Amino acid sequence: MKQGKSAQIKKFKKQKSLQKFQEKTKLSPFDYNDFAGFLRARFFLTKQHSYQKETFEVASFFLDDLIATMVQQNFSDFTSDKPVIVKLNEVMQATLVQSADRDWRYFILLMPVLYDIQAFLAKEASVSDRFSVQTTSFDPNFWRMIIRTVLAVNYFRFQGQDVAKVMAAGNAIDDLQFKFLNQNEQDDDFDLKAIEEVYKGLAVTEPKLSGKVVEPKKEKLSAQAVADELAFGKRMVDTFQKTAIKDLVSEQEVQLLLAFHKGLAQKYQVTHREWTNDLLTTFAKEDLMDYWQPEWDSLDGLGGEIARYVKFLDQKKAIDTVRIAELEASGLDHYVDIRAVNKLLAQLKDDRLEALLEEPKREAEKK
Repeated sequence: MKQGKSAQIKKFKKQKSLQKFQEKTKLSPFDYNDFAGFLRARFFLTKQHSYQKETFEVASFFLDDLIATMVQQNFSDFTSDKPVIVKLNEVMQATLVQSADRDWRYFILLMPVLYDIQAFLAKEASVSDRFSVQTTSFDPNFWRMIIRTVLAVNYFRFQGQDVAKVMAAGNAIDDLQFKFLNQNEQDDDFDLKAIEEVYKGLAVTEPKLSGKVVEPKKEKLSAQAVADELAFGKRMVDTFQKTAIKDLVSEQEVQLLLAFHKGLAQKYQVTHREWTNDLLTTFAKEDLMDYWQPEWDSLDGLGGEIARYVKFLDQKKAIDTVRIAELEASGLDHYVDIRAVNKLLAQLKDDRLEALLEEPKREAEKK
């Protein structure tokens, strides 16, 4: 389960001070959470104020997936604690192709920052004893072609078609990616209107989330019982926020956690004492987005805070029937993260999307 960004930054700063005392010739045993958390924290600290908020959030998601793919493709080398050579272009392409649960606008927002992400990892690798990267000069038109191809592939995925069979049957994917192309004298641009028209009415494939679907209880809670549950939730979430590391629990996270108390009481007719794994995952899948509006702020890793809050409630002896280890392994963290970013992407107005494609950086960062 991913940590929130504030926790990663605190850990990163501690690691940075300890590195002064470590031997450069000997690698410490590989720990994925430490490795990925360090890179995420570095990206957050160095890039957070460089980009528009939408662009930064999308870039953070992609970086997270990129790190996971990088380790997965070189797993034996990383875990044998020897220096790893990462073929970065191949890893980036694989990460894009594997992004099968994202709204199409995700890829459009990514395009202007792919070079920066590549450069960021190359720079981190240059001062790392654990990995180095092999890459080529960045060709924007090549990466636009890759993204158009991913958009074409995802179109067939979202329809439930077997992409391998589609590719074997003809040139449908190539034809569609060319439809998404808008050429001019200088660059191969995206034809945003064509992409939007093709994807119109097509639902994004949702991330996997384990658990059985639970129906609301027939016996209704009284109005007072619902009010008591909401008051309890407010009290517990406030305590959770106050006892956490400073700024670790954001206002967005507060609203997310309160949504569980409110929705499970109002629709499913249960209090916190009756929470179960299946109730939590059912609510997340069926109802969460009706009770909570995400914002463009620290989205990546936000879903993992749900299990952390449930663990907090367990420590307070406030819940009885949630199996925390199973909840952490259910996919709830990733599910909530992706549903949140996809909802926000779908809400982006056309003119805002075009503006972000043209200028992903904030005013202060323009050169």
